Amino acid sequence: MIMASIVGTAQNATKKVYDMFEGKDGVSSMSLSKSAMSSYEMFLDDDTKDVLSKLTMFRFLNYDENDGQLTSQNVFDRIANEFNSSGYFTITSSEINCRGCKQQWNSSDALLWGRGSRSAMSEFHILLIDRSDCLLFSFFGNISIDDINKCAQLSDKAQITVNAN
Repeated sequence: MIMASIVGTAQNATKKVYDMFEGKDGVSSMSLSKSAMSSYEMFLDDDTKDVLSKLTMFRFLNYDENDGQLTSQNVFDRIANEFNSSGYFTITSSEINCRGCKQQWNSSDALLWGRGSRSAMSEFHILLIDRSDCLLFSFFGNISIDDINKCAQLSDKAQITVNAN
């Protein structure tokens, strides 16, 4: 009974975060199902396609304080508090094998969480704050830290810069 309560709390945390900001000024969000994500496979290497096949959904939320009533820091803090108090485990940037991530992310502007275990996460979330924007990326499926590292290697190869300063 206690385990069911903990799992239920974690499942509701993600929904609560997205519902908290739905329809608010300054918020843009989107959700992609597994079938919608598969249309991007032609642009990906085999490792990334393998990870994509494990995902069931992707969600994204962007808050721009120039268009809303809150500061980006306030939104960042609200989202962080929700995940921190709902049974998700923290992932440090040192666990992610992405040169750009380690160089540019620090604990004050980028937070990462998983649900489940490091080898079998049902959810993975990245929360960033960048000047006037707060961004939340949410991945759902059956993924691991190793899977995330495969995708991070694509970012390094493509020289994609993730700047959260």
